[in-house]
Amino acid sequence: EYCKNHGSKLLNRVEIRADTTKVMLDKEFDSKTCPHYDQIRLVAISDIAAKGPGYARALGRKVLGNEEFCMQIDSHSTFTKNWDDVAKTEWVATGNEFGILSTVPADVKDKAAYENGGTKIGEVPRQCLVSYSGGGDIPTYESPADARAVDLQRPLLSHAWSAAMSFAKCHFEESAPYDPFAPYVMGAEQFTRFARLWTRGYDVYTPTKNIVFHDYKPNPDGHTVKEWLKPRRDRFRKESLQRFRTFLQIGDGDRNEKAQANLGIYGLGKRRTLAQLNDFVGIDLLSHTGNRQNTKCTDHTWVPYDSKHLSVENLFTNQADDLDPQPEYPMRTDLVFYKQDEWQGEAPMNVDAMRLAVDGQEVPEPGMVGNTRHRNTTTPRGPPTTALFWMWIVGLIAWCIIFVANSERTSGQPARKRKKKGLAKDV
Repeated sequence: EYCKNHGSKLLNRVEIRADTTKVMLDKEFDSKTCPHYDQIRLVAISDIAAKGPGYARALGRKVLGNEEFCMQIDSHSTFTKNWDDVAKTEWVATGNEFGILSTVPADVKDKAAYENGGTKIGEVPRQCLVSYSGGGDIPTYESPADARAVDLQRPLLSHAWSAAMSFAKCHFEESAPYDPFAPYVMGAEQFTRFARLWTRGYDVYTPTKNIVFHDYKPNPDGHTVKEWLKPRRDRFRKESLQRFRTFLQIGDGDRNEKAQANLGIYGLGKRRTLAQLNDFVGIDLLSHTGNRQNTKCTDHTWVPYDSKHLSVENLFTNQADDLDPQPEYPMRTDLVFYKQDEWQGEAPMNVDAMRLAVDGQEVPEPGMVGNTRHRNTTTPRGPPTTALFWMWIVGLIAWCIIFVANSERTSGQPARKRKKKGLAKDV
């Protein structure tokens, strides 16, 4: 659609049969006619392999390069004018290297009302209520938003993270990446990712302006929200929810510390605790009590943490006995926090300095401690070249002994005549 909007046809759709359409690159497509085409990266999978939005977003790390900022949105979304400059300005105003701008977007049909001169200028949707809708035991947020922030002077600390609009430094994709082992989940992944982010030292803020707008109308093609969730796949969804219960330590989740340690980066962090999370959000995870009677929405206080713990440190570090495969970032060569064993010194940044108000003061870059910048500049280690050479020589000698010598012994012996065995007769 992007290239099409610029007058360049990128894809051809050929209907093979009534229910199947083949999508192919147009033979006459010229990338020069599509602005910034070389900056577009895509992970394509068949609709047959679809496992829901959470799984799809987890695959996004395959094309994450060395970008500084990352934004996540839903499909069928649109932006305010100069959205990239607006988002970066809003992020700087948080005064927090670990700050994340996030809120459920306003409806695109009201976009004009939220823009300059509109009747809703200065209003931004804000999620306050955390409940257990549908009888589940995992907290969820209201969507569309159940509240609004009006005339904010700077981004407001929040307890809600929305998958439909999230803007932060890309290192948060290293510290709390989407869990590919939790497919077929929609909705429940938002609070659970907030819990992982918050316990790893990240904070969510409602921006002062609407940056993204969402089209909430039904799909014009008649497709529904959860077509990917077939009844036969429900057992996989239940397994995903069980993973969430394990690290939230609720319900019939596995309370064994090894089970939680085996989640690795997909579990909780070490900077803040679940008890602090309960208090910050105003809920009780164990009793499945939401914050309807104790709704905190405007009076949040930033919760400090020990900056000696890195954002990538897991709550249970050394107890894993069957660690889940941890994420790889094939295109991100300049990892900020993920390879914690390669850092020198105590903490990768001065959190106290990081939280300085930005009025006239500089916000430290990631990886800054005073004036010293720690970066991952080491190259991956492999077997030494000399060792590989001698291993090759030994292997060659062994091959000669086994195959060449054996061949010589065989060729020096006379061929033996084989007697044909008669076929057994029926009795």
